[in-house]
Amino acid sequence: MSRILPAALAALSLTAVAGLAHAQMGPGGPGGMRPNLDANSDGVVSASEFDKAAKLRFQRMDENHDGVIDAGELAALKKRMEARRAERPDAPKGPGKRPDMLAEMDANKDGQITQAEALAVSKARFAKLDKNKDGMLSEAEQKAMWQGRPGGPKPK
Repeated sequence: MSRILPAALAALSLTAVAGLAHAQMGPGGPGGMRPNLDANSDGVVSASEFDKAAKLRFQRMDENHDGVIDAGELAALKKRMEARRAERPDAPKGPGKRPDMLAEMDANKDGQITQAEALAVSKARFAKLDKNKDGMLSEAEQKAMWQGRPGGPKPK
């Protein structure tokens, strides 16, 4: 189990970093697979929209719905991600920019990620992305979130 968890955490970090949500798939990313975090289509992403998407993503990852993402669920997710990457030539290869992100999510270092731990990371990410601290992610702030990812805006 100790070998599986770091590898699975690294693989899962790709999805966590890629949007901290998969609540609604919409246009924008490769094949229209970028998460649409703007649930009410008003052009901005509110903190509550971001949180709701993070909760939905956590629920999908917590396959047995026991309130934690454990090593088995992480290993299954890694397998699915590898299969998805094999189907997409533009998909990122390797552990991603922050392979330790999920290890960071495991605040108490017990080898499991609770919903509270995952949501704390999501709230911190939102706060970092919300440059003007207005509680909303503007179009520019959203573009910055996707910068450097497949289908995201290219650096200028």
